[in-house]
Amino acid sequence: MTHLRSLAVIALFAVLAACSPRPAPDAGTGVRLLTDVTLVPTTPPPTVTPSHTPPPDATTAPTETPTQNVERVSPLQIVTQPADAVLVTPTLPPSKTPSQTPTSTTTPTVSPTPTVTVTATATTLLFPTVVFTPIPAVVIQPVDELCLNQWTFIQPPPSGCPLAPATVGQGVYQTFERGHMIWVGQQDAIYVMFSDGLQPYWRRYVDTFDENIHPWDDPARNSDPARPPNTWQPRRGFGKLWREAPPEEILNRVGWATMEWEEPYSVKIVTRSDGTIFVNDSLGRVFMLSPGAGWTYYAGFAN
Repeated sequence: MTHLRSLAVIALFAVLAACSPRPAPDAGTGVRLLTDVTLVPTTPPPTVTPSHTPPPDATTAPTETPTQNVERVSPLQIVTQPADAVLVTPTLPPSKTPSQTPTSTTTPTVSPTPTVTVTATATTLLFPTVVFTPIPAVVIQPVDELCLNQWTFIQPPPSGCPLAPATVGQGVYQTFERGHMIWVGQQDAIYVMFSDGLQPYWRRYVDTFDENIHPWDDPARNSDPARPPNTWQPRRGFGKLWREAPPEEILNRVGWATMEWEEPYSVKIVTRSDGTIFVNDSLGRVFMLSPGAGWTYYAGFAN
């Protein structure tokens, strides 16, 4: 019973507090009421229902049963109280609508062409080599002192050494339209030098003429219509070789003699170690007959 009274007193104080006048808020300062906030109880307060009869007490005497008065506690009134602060129920901001994520288009990838890796090899730097080509110079071959006494008839003496000292003997010389003939008595040989430009340029023949057997010339040749003027047929050994040898070998190459008679003189002849023959003529000139080559006048003279 006492409990119920306490609850009623508490409720009464709450009502009085709610209904008591409040000072008007200053219109110029402070917080102005913007809206009323209604506090709604979420759970109704409990209602106390007293029992009709108390529990029996065996030790106490029976008491008079009072008239039953049922008190009902009404629920708390909903009081609207102006407040200095505004209770704002937070509102969640609107959710952002996710924008559509752009889909990236895959770009085709070009496969790189494999690169051949060249390994650098260390090389030696080569510089051009200067090759000097020697120019052959004309060198005057020194004449051995022992050879000087053997070139007795040629001045200046040729280079090299003769195979043997020069021989001196009876000789004969005669000129022709296209050549020369020299007879060397100690060799019993006739040298023919051709100047027609054909090979061989010179030849050596054995003299087979015998005065006791062979005529000196052929009288019929003197009236030969083919003989050019101021020319003659050769006689003795030159004539026999000129008439009897094949025409294409002697007669057609040297032609007719330009001297009416051959000219005797002292002939000197020597052979050098390389086979070159040096022989003089009746005019003091020296023929140099090279083996297998040609002939020429030596740049000297015979004494």
